[in-house]
Amino acid sequence: MSIEQFPVEAPRLQALSPEHNRSLDEPDLAHELALICRAVARVASEYLVDARTLVSSQTTSEKASHHDPVTKFDKQVEASVSDILAHLVPGSRKLGEEHGEEILVPLKTEPSLPEGIVLPNLQPHVDARSLGSRVRWIIDPIDGTSNFAAGLTDFNTSIAAELDGSVIAGAVHVPCANETFWANQTEGWLETRDGFFALDSNGPTAEKDAVLLTYFPTVSELRAYPDTALDVMRELSFAFRAIRRPGAAALDLAHLAAGRAGAFFATSLKPWDVAAAVHLVKVSGGTIDQKNLGTDVPAHLGPAVAASAASFDSPTLRRVLTTIESVRRELS
Repeated sequence: MSIEQFPVEAPRLQALSPEHNRSLDEPDLAHELALICRAVARVASEYLVDARTLVSSQTTSEKASHHDPVTKFDKQVEASVSDILAHLVPGSRKLGEEHGEEILVPLKTEPSLPEGIVLPNLQPHVDARSLGSRVRWIIDPIDGTSNFAAGLTDFNTSIAAELDGSVIAGAVHVPCANETFWANQTEGWLETRDGFFALDSNGPTAEKDAVLLTYFPTVSELRAYPDTALDVMRELSFAFRAIRRPGAAALDLAHLAAGRAGAFFATSLKPWDVAAAVHLVKVSGGTIDQKNLGTDVPAHLGPAVAASAASFDSPTLRRVLTTIESVRRELS
């Protein structure tokens, strides 16, 4: 049941002013970081809506294979977002899909941005600006690049804020829908043209009534353990009302947080796919079972995510996640 039936008052959208004359506690800092995530995730919205129609073979290349494209727009947006975050919180760190791990140092008084990307009108409280390396931003400039490169509209910009190693804020912005899913440490909102709606993942009450959004199996999983992959896919197909593979994992998890989908399952995600969106699901009351599957990433950024709405338990997701974890352990 989508939360859009229940509008709420707008949360605080302006940073706290220095006149507060006090140090901010963690909930206040979390909201300051959430405001930054929200504002910066939206800076390239119009730019990306226009760029979607300009993608061609000349603007697209491949990473590891033809299954993993990247466009010049991915790189441009990440560079611009990094420059803006360096301006807002100097000395903070960033983990991005395209340019990896960096310390963000402002090079000029204001970032030099390409046409169509604008500096947000936001002046964070001095306590937030002074956090420096305690903050790490985890960024996916275009989550759903294959969709974007094909001219489809299911893609987003995702930004999470870690404070001392824990995600306490995040935002997922969908340019073509003009929707922003964002959250501080304890509350989240869907922001649309029609107003604000509190994130609440309550919806279906059983697997048989739930739509499952999934990216299992990937090509590499079909190669590595084809029989198990097909068995798991068969089990998921029988358990859930329908299975969909829209093409942008962060957006799928945001839909779950907003009550639009009932469950999510994937086992080959990257930190920038999950950091902000898993936080949204947790804030919305949803259930997250996350595994790092032998990788060296922290548990909250693990590649395996089984998520379900707050309103039902999913024994099938728990079971198949255990199956994949066991197979991966045997192959390692």
